[in-house]
Amino acid sequence: MAFITWSPHFVTGIELVDRQHHGLLDLVNDVAPLLARQEPVLADEVEILLDRLAEYAVTHFRDEEQLMGAAGMDAASIGQQASAHRGFVEEIGIMRRAVDADGQIDGSLLLRFLGNWLIFHILVDDQLMATQLRLIASGHTPSEAVRRAGEAKDDSAQAVLTEALIDLFGVVSARNRSLLQVNEELQVARRTLVGVNASLEKQIAERTCALTTSNDELLREQAELLKAMEAIERTQAQLLQSEKMAAVGQLAAGVAHEINNPVGFVRSNLGSLTNYVARLFAVVDLAVPAVAALAADHPARLAVEQAWRTAEVDFLREDIPALLAESAEGLERVRRIVADLKDFSRVQEAEWQDADLNRGLESTLNVVWNELKYKVTIVRDLGELPLVRCIPAQLNQVFMNLLINAGQAIESAGTISLRSGQDGHYVWVEVEDSGAGMAADVQRRIFEPFFTTKPLGKGTGLGLPISREIVQRHAGTISVDSEPGRGTCFRICLPVAGPQPEHEEVST
Repeated sequence: MAFITWSPHFVTGIELVDRQHHGLLDLVNDVAPLLARQEPVLADEVEILLDRLAEYAVTHFRDEEQLMGAAGMDAASIGQQASAHRGFVEEIGIMRRAVDADGQIDGSLLLRFLGNWLIFHILVDDQLMATQLRLIASGHTPSEAVRRAGEAKDDSAQAVLTEALIDLFGVVSARNRSLLQVNEELQVARRTLVGVNASLEKQIAERTCALTTSNDELLREQAELLKAMEAIERTQAQLLQSEKMAAVGQLAAGVAHEINNPVGFVRSNLGSLTNYVARLFAVVDLAVPAVAALAADHPARLAVEQAWRTAEVDFLREDIPALLAESAEGLERVRRIVADLKDFSRVQEAEWQDADLNRGLESTLNVVWNELKYKVTIVRDLGELPLVRCIPAQLNQVFMNLLINAGQAIESAGTISLRSGQDGHYVWVEVEDSGAGMAADVQRRIFEPFFTTKPLGKGTGLGLPISREIVQRHAGTISVDSEPGRGTCFRICLPVAGPQPEHEEVST
């Protein structure tokens, strides 16, 4: 029999929220038999549960707060909901510390907390949130929604039950903290009793042990402090990453715009100059027979021939067209780079469209080519691909991360192979380098946020995690195949039709 059964009263009418509530309820029901045993639950049995609860909290609370913010809910209401979210996270943190300290936890205590919190969260907090969202969606202002939701709550038959749940949840939370504190005090008392009962012959050894323990504690606290500092730095780096991509996009757009204007009139002038030179040489060609008809010692003929030799007209006739052609080719390269910069500058856009992935890969390669050209040879084996439903700028960011990583994996000289093809309703793109490759333990962690094998200051460890998130947002997969000394190959596989409409809407 389930510990908690889904009730129609739990329904908020918000599909995303109700689906996540279902998931948490299933999670609690799955672990209820383990927690309900009349004996402590060991750390290795409960740590997975706590990790899943923490993961749920990050996703569910984030989605709820985004929904409230997008709807323009009253700031005070959003703050109350966020405060309730933080309270749950704090309770999970307290239990995590208890597990770390004792190696076990009172399962029934944890089960009661989860059951009470789940019912309170769904019936009280989220029902109030859903009511306000419905009122705002029907045309009420946020302040009116707060007032009307409060009136509905006060006038409903469920008000007494709601207030009772609030009181009950407060009592349970306080009792949880009290029991955990008592447990910690018992642990301290137990350690003290062991010390008092120790024999006099072991006092010196115990003193040495105490000093060692104290030193270990200081080292542990120092390590925790370093971890906290690293976490702060990583969080700051993650926040800066999005700002940096936006700044890069704006810079690229500005540079492309500023270059595009002078390139336009230089290209026009170059075309006119080519025409003018052709006309000048035509005039020169017409003048040659007239000069040749003059006597060999005629002053005018002698002057023209001397000027012809001084100006090296024969050389100019051959060199000027070549110079103009090279200049036109250079301007065409500039035009392509400007076009690629414009594409890259739209990294922050989130518009779904049908796009050519081969073109996006080539465009991105052109943008990062300066990072690769001195040591990398590009080998292309790009198949014919159908247009793919995607957000092109986001996939270009994935290509950029893979190309830069491939270039950095090559120390002095090597190759980067670009391949693409179609497999049924899916297309795939591969980026393979001839670099040093990766060991199996590194491959298992490359998609973890902030994990990097690069020297300090050379990488944030966010490129591949962000790339995987983008690919998953497109209902695709990204995989890696690597061995030390053989190089690395990343393969992206995407559905031609793109993700399902509801997934596409969430991704934007």
